[in-house]
Amino acid sequence: MEVKLENLIEQIKKEGIDSARKGADKVIRDAEKQAAAIVAEAEKKAEAKTAEAGREAEKFRQNAELAIQQAGRDTLLLVKSRLVNMLDLVFKRQIDEALSPEVLKELILKILDQWGSDEPVDIILNKKDKSRLEKLLFQGVRKSLKQDITLKISDDIEKGFRIGIKDGDVYYDFSDESLAEMLGQFLNPRIREILDSNHG
Repeated sequence: MEVKLENLIEQIKKEGIDSARKGADKVIRDAEKQAAAIVAEAEKKAEAKTAEAGREAEKFRQNAELAIQQAGRDTLLLVKSRLVNMLDLVFKRQIDEALSPEVLKELILKILDQWGSDEPVDIILNKKDKSRLEKLLFQGVRKSLKQDITLKISDDIEKGFRIGIKDGDVYYDFSDESLAEMLGQFLNPRIREILDSNHG
């Protein structure tokens, strides 16, 4: 009977151990599955974060490139604009120097000769040129002029003159600014074309 009891105890132990081992194996398998799922989820999240970081980095790179290109274009436009403005000032300075009272007198006489009308004429110029031009224009030529001429002063004119029918609204503008602007209209497009062809 002792042998049977021992066998029975042995069998119960064995079944208990087997059952415990099977239970432990199941717990281990479940734990391994859960661990694998957690690792897979973590890897998936890490890949998503890496992909998002890559997209953000690419977006940042593209934005930086666009900003650099825009800054380059803005700088080139500013340089072109300043160069054209500088050339306009040079034209104006050259015109100022060229419009001496003697040159003004010759221009006015040629314009009046071609005027085609006996109506009185207003000539508008700056105070300094008016006093010089009165002497040059009216000495010896006043009698040969068909038109009655009135010289008027304007603070708006630094050099040159405007000429038109007396008390009229329309004037021909031969001021330094107007002449520089006319020259600039012809030269500035060519200058811009040269700048554009050299810098894309």
